[in-house]
Amino acid sequence: MEMIKPGRLYANFQRLTYPLSGLFSSRYNPFYHLGAIAVFLLVIDVISGVYLFFFYSIDPQTSHASVEAISRSFLGSIMRGIHRYSSDALILTTLAHMLHVIITDRFRMFRWVAWVTGVATLLIFLAIGVSGYILVWDTKAQLTGLLTAKFFSFLPVFGDALMSAFLGGDIKYLGGLFRILLFAHIALTILIVFTLWVHVMRNARPRLIPPRFLYITITLLLIALSVLFPAKSDPPAYINKLPFEMSVDWFYLFGYPLLKYIPMSVSWLIFTGFFAFLFLFPWLLKGRRNPPAHIDFEKCTGCEQCYIDCPYEAITMKNLDHEKKAILNENKCAGCGICVGSCSVQAIDIPTFPVDEVMERIRREKPSFVVFRCPFSALPSEREGLLTFTLPCAGALNTFYAEEVLSAGVKGIIVVSCEYEDCYFREGNKWLEERYERKRRPILKKKVEGGRILILEAPLVKSIDREVEEFINSLKEGKEVRVITSGKVNYALASLVLALPAFLFYPLTTHRISFYPTDKSVLVLSFKYRSSPVIESFTQEGKGLKHMQAKTAIVKERSPVKVEVYQEGRLIYSKVFNPRGIRKDTSVFVYEELFLQPGMYNLTVRLMETKGKKDVKEIKLNAKMKASDSLLLSYNEEAGGFVVLR
Repeated sequence: MEMIKPGRLYANFQRLTYPLSGLFSSRYNPFYHLGAIAVFLLVIDVISGVYLFFFYSIDPQTSHASVEAISRSFLGSIMRGIHRYSSDALILTTLAHMLHVIITDRFRMFRWVAWVTGVATLLIFLAIGVSGYILVWDTKAQLTGLLTAKFFSFLPVFGDALMSAFLGGDIKYLGGLFRILLFAHIALTILIVFTLWVHVMRNARPRLIPPRFLYITITLLLIALSVLFPAKSDPPAYINKLPFEMSVDWFYLFGYPLLKYIPMSVSWLIFTGFFAFLFLFPWLLKGRRNPPAHIDFEKCTGCEQCYIDCPYEAITMKNLDHEKKAILNENKCAGCGICVGSCSVQAIDIPTFPVDEVMERIRREKPSFVVFRCPFSALPSEREGLLTFTLPCAGALNTFYAEEVLSAGVKGIIVVSCEYEDCYFREGNKWLEERYERKRRPILKKKVEGGRILILEAPLVKSIDREVEEFINSLKEGKEVRVITSGKVNYALASLVLALPAFLFYPLTTHRISFYPTDKSVLVLSFKYRSSPVIESFTQEGKGLKHMQAKTAIVKERSPVKVEVYQEGRLIYSKVFNPRGIRKDTSVFVYEELFLQPGMYNLTVRLMETKGKKDVKEIKLNAKMKASDSLLLSYNEEAGGFVVLR
């Protein structure tokens, strides 16, 4: 029966990752620990964020000053830098992890839950990052908030109300929004704990922390970056001034420059389409799955070793007829056969590794040497006296099978597995080595000459002919099985390789981009206006006779307003704005940006109600507009007139 095999993309990716094992060894190869590195970076991000929270002021009038005060202290500057760069590294590592999962085909079939929760976690990471940037309240925060508000203004439930909070609105409304953003920033961080739990819940022993060398090196690199390139703010924001440009963190704000060129409807189509595609990706490509294992209840002794070793918790222990037995959940079974290698009484078998047929062929062909390999590991060249079998996973090779093969007259066995931390089924090669090194049940019996067995960690792209030749020509003596691992750690070069992407963080987070044409000026209309009632009803309140009770008006609908802008009597802008609410009974929010050539302007702005009392408000402006300059027109409801802010 056919089993899953690596595709061409997988093999090409191994050509990239395998050379790194020569520097890091397979134990420390960062490509094999991307998920654990992401979790570690998240922990660093949370710890540094908690530190910054103690010194941060939630009031937008003082928030920028509080952040700058943090940066002026040595420890505060380092913690802020660690917070910034660990956040960027988190996004980079998460994207690399997703790419690795796609290339190695570990996102479909029984792994779909991990993929879907991973995409959801990426969305949460981005939301946390954007909210964090807004809370600094510099020009980057203001422009990020304004662009985000424009993005959400496409949805009727938000409209233009959000934009006025970042430009032209009352600072107390922005303060309320800041409290909501801070709550969301913290709440989403807590939510990640749940999504990560769901993400790894199918895994029996998820790797949540990378090896010591990796996490120490990453921590030192973050500190070095924070000292050499301290995290800096943009200039402070002013609620009455529109910033034309900002520094862009490409890890979090990569989609914002697109808002300059495409309509919001297209932006929403791209955003929803892209993430819908990601969520549905496991079902868009047809995949194959190994057939599940089979457990013979009559042979099962209930020793629990298969239950312990299964990487995906597909086996549970239950009492059947007052005897403990292993029960297989076929929906969770990956068909790896690791449980086959775990069983001391050979009570488990799998169609992709028919042991009886394998032994029959060995007795019939009488090879001198036998190779057992997994589909994702190296394939030895054909030679006389060498017989090769492919298993679904090297971890399926039970020690009893090796003993039986050697007793059939075979001189030696070579087991070829994936690199140690890159097993397609997570733990197959790890359990294999521990069993044959007599550290894990079922152990290789002491009577078996371990020297006649070679375990070789080698990816598909590696040639193992030299190792096979040396083993065939060597004296196979001794009790210990020889294990050839992949690569040795070169700590200096490995640290340098890790530093290369790290030092890209600073230029990728300080690149300045103009979001508005810097050769023009802009007139911004940003205000809230409570128009006259169009439909209202009255209720009577109070005690006593009906004619003595007070009448209270209840507004059921308000008038839309029409805003017009004239330049020396010539109409240059006209638009109707509707009240908010399902019944159109709340205030009208107006937000518009009118770009003008620099120069002297005589402007008239007129606001007219289109129904009801049809009140008219008007203001005349004589203003000299400069390039990259903004003129903000707001409305004071208490005074009943327009207010010019500049």
